This record gives sequence, C-alpha cells and structure tokens, in this order.
Amino acid sequence: MASSRFPTVAPTEAVKRFLYDVAETANKTYPIWEKRLSAFLDEIEMDYEDKRMILEVQPIRHYYFASVVGIEAAKIRTLYSDEVAEELLADVNEFVDSLGGRTDHMISDLVFDIIQRVKISDTDDTKKSHDIALDRINDLLRLSSMESTKEMTKDIVFRQEMAQPIAVSVRHWWKGFKSCRQLAQTVPATSVAGQPETEPMSTAAAF
Repeated sequence: MASSRFPTVAPTEAVKRFLYDVAETANKTYPIWEKRLSAFLDEIEMDYEDKRMILEVQPIRHYYFASVVGIEAAKIRTLYSDEVAEELLADVNEFVDSLGGRTDHMISDLVFDIIQRVKISDTDDTKKSHDIALDRINDLLRLSSMESTKEMTKDIVFRQEMAQPIAVSVRHWWKGFKSCRQLAQTVPATSVAGQPETEPMSTAAAF
C-alpha cells in the first residue's frame, strides 16, 4: 500500500530552499521598487548628495531582501512548535547574510528586527506586514527624518506604490511548504534501507 505521507526535507535544506526562493522572487520585484523610489525622489527638492547617499551608497537592495525574508520568516512561529521554529530561524540567521552577499550580520539583524515588529503588530489589523517593512526601510534610509523627504513618506500614493512590490514578493512560502512537505525531524518514518528519507534542496539564483 502506498504511503500517503508527504516527502520529508531536512530543516537546514528547507531553509536554504526558502532563502533561494525568496531571493529569486525579490530579484524580480526589487528593480520596480528601486525605480519607483528614484522617481519619487526626483519629484521633490533635495540635496544631490543626500539623494546619491540613498540610491548609490546605502545598501537598499539588502534592506529590501531582508524585509521580504523577515515577513516570510515571521510565519514560522505560527506554523511550527517552538522547538522546530527555533531550529529553522537559527538556520535563517546562519545562511541569509552569505546568500545576500554580506560578510557582516546586517541582513540577518534586519530580518529578525522585521520578525519582531511583525509579531508585535499581529493584533493590529490596520498595520500590514509590508507597511511595517516599508516603515523600517524608510527609517534606515532616513527618509522619515530628513526635512526634504519626511512628508513624502506620509503620502498615501508613496506608501501604496512603495509597499506594493514588497507585498507581491510575499508568497506565504512556509504555509505552502507545510501543505506538501514535512520536516525530517518531525517525521520518524525511514526508507527501506533504514535511513531517513529526505528530499534534496532545489537551487535558484541568489539575491
């Protein structure tokens, strides 16, 4: 009789697959987000050097990637036990910086900052996760504090246009994964050879 259980994947391999998939999605939506940001900055009066710092010096691509990862990873605690969630999040912390091309912990620090902010706002239906991410990016870029840009960040058109690429990047990855895969350590079943059955990780372009 055929087994009805889902294929199993080792937690570390699941996290790597998750990060590769998010990077691939973010790679597709980031250019739209960056182009919109540049267009909004062109519409206001601001110092050339301030604009250059935002678009050319600040690691805005990494801010964007970290925000999408953080929104997606925030769902892990709602889908798995505390023990399993901690293992998955530890792997996210270990691999996300190198995948993003960083040798420091900038991306992972921002990922967990976003996770915490999403968790705190879970009871507020008026505050969506992509709005939280946009607010954090605005803070990091100093858009919400500079005299020339702070009013822009409150504008409804700016907020909708800049939040939209982030929102469409969120594919609810872990919910989809859990609907068709199981993590290896939560499933005791073994193959006929007596070894745990796990599925190899698929690969995708890094961010």
